Amino acid sequence: MDEDTQGRFVPVIRVGDVSRARILAARLEAEGIEVRLHSEALGPYPVTVGQMATTELWVPDDRLDAANAVLLDAEVNDVVGESELSDTAPLFPLRVIAVVVIAAALLAVVLRMMRVF
Repeated sequence: MDEDTQGRFVPVIRVGDVSRARILAARLEAEGIEVRLHSEALGPYPVTVGQMATTELWVPDDRLDAANAVLLDAEVNDVVGESELSDTAPLFPLRVIAVVVIAAALLAVVLRMMRVF
């Protein structure tokens, strides 16, 4: 298809990490939205520092609203996923291990003191 029948592409988001840009592009493509990535970091001599490392995602202008909805959903899911990771449940096993190690150390000290006296 040529550009006239396909529509004009417009930037929808700019991210500072190529990997994140590719993940977001995959999410958009999974929803049937064509995506084009533009970045100096994607060339033969990738630049991954500063403003030249930013990657822009471009979508057809007639799919801009749908793309924004998908990206908003992706951002919400990322935030919810981070808050679930920061929950105290994963720390429970570490606390149990810490208590066991401290108890073993105290027991060793007590037993050593009993042998000395």
